[in-house]
Amino acid sequence: MKQKEISALSLEVVSQFFDGTPGPLIEHLSENVLWLGPRDGQFLRGKDVLCSIMQGWQEKIVYTLGNMSTQISPVGKKGMNIVLFYDILAHLPEGTSVVSRQRTLLAWEEQRLQTNDEEESVPRLTMIMISNTFSSEGSRFPFDELPARTKTAELPKRILVRGMKDESHYLDADSVIYIESTDSSHHSLIHTENKVIPCLDKVTSLAERYGDCLLRCHASYLVNPFYVRSLKRFSLTLSDGTVLPVPEKKYTAFKRMLNNWAENHRRP
Repeated sequence: MKQKEISALSLEVVSQFFDGTPGPLIEHLSENVLWLGPRDGQFLRGKDVLCSIMQGWQEKIVYTLGNMSTQISPVGKKGMNIVLFYDILAHLPEGTSVVSRQRTLLAWEEQRLQTNDEEESVPRLTMIMISNTFSSEGSRFPFDELPARTKTAELPKRILVRGMKDESHYLDADSVIYIESTDSSHHSLIHTENKVIPCLDKVTSLAERYGDCLLRCHASYLVNPFYVRSLKRFSLTLSDGTVLPVPEKKYTAFKRMLNNWAENHRRP
């Protein structure tokens, strides 16, 4: 199994799960999957058991998922352990919210499955283990009976970047202030609201993938227009006070992009 692909898949299925779409996670469960936690003694076995619980649970609590990071540990030739780190905010039906910093271990295994009269190798989850969320007393996560609650908020745009030490980061686009090119344009630094994340991705690649939420003001910089406080010839100032250059040849085009973004995101 390729580390990059399994890491990205892990981030995607967990993100969709908390956004109210358990289908991709269920699709990748092995038939004899084991679920452990988050409460002491919480032990569930089998894809059918998890499917019936997940499909009912997803409509009972609304979640807001924070930025996610991963660490990877290969297991032999056909296994991969992915540990995800993220903050999760649970919005309970009575109107309260509970925030938790969570660790989740996903144990992947390459399995041979019969499809259309042919065998193919596919990644499947053999174990999911969740730790350090809520205590066992009074916990309402994840499988307690709660009244129905409907999720109406628009799902956040997310940005996937590769870290420098075999980790990946799945970031809420709204938390990214700007991105700058480093190491002679081979790598990037992601500046978020509370930290700076070095990554292997080039600014050019990130601009191609996430041009709908990050604008390129310079060959070496992408900016989140939400954080642009002012623009003048030939620079812009961000809400944290950072000043970035805007080349003379790009100024008019960038100003037009910024104005279009502001018009499209104007409140009714």
